[in-house]
Amino acid sequence: MNRRTGAVLAVSVSAVALLAGCSLPDGPSGVVVARDERTPPATATRPYFLTVRTADGERKAFQVYIDDYGRCSVGERYPQCKETRA
Repeated sequence: MNRRTGAVLAVSVSAVALLAGCSLPDGPSGVVVARDERTPPATATRPYFLTVRTADGERKAFQVYIDDYGRCSVGERYPQCKETRA
């Protein structure tokens, strides 16, 4: 194995280890008032967002996994909607 191959392998292993520990934080509790798919330019991934109205009337947008996005419709309570349907 030459130096370049070894360096690429080391970077790849490090990247996988870092990404394995990453997860999205849960959003605030509230009623879902909007759903949004955002496609950033020049990327293959698509982030999904929910917007909720919290108990104090504030609107909060946050990123969710595609499964949670599919489970939570406008008018449902978050996080209960992501937990009720499997």
